[in-house]
Amino acid sequence: MKICPHCGAELKDKATFCKECGSDTETGWKEGAEFVDLETPDYDEIVEKEFGKRNRWSSKIASLFIVGILLFAFVLAFIF
Repeated sequence: MKICPHCGAELKDKATFCKECGSDTETGWKEGAEFVDLETPDYDEIVEKEFGKRNRWSSKIASLFIVGILLFAFVLAFIF
């Protein structure tokens, strides 16, 4: 078993990186990367930013318009 030169963890003989600290042979067993707290955005904020606020009235008007067109087509189908 080999030992990681960075953190001292035990490594398998053919290991190319350390599972504990992430150091590897390609980067020269560098110091571990610093991690600063990742601030994740709020899901509702993302949805509002991407899609905007939904307007209830425009949705209702669009629905009524579609129902009206379908009703009109249905009536025309029976007349002709």
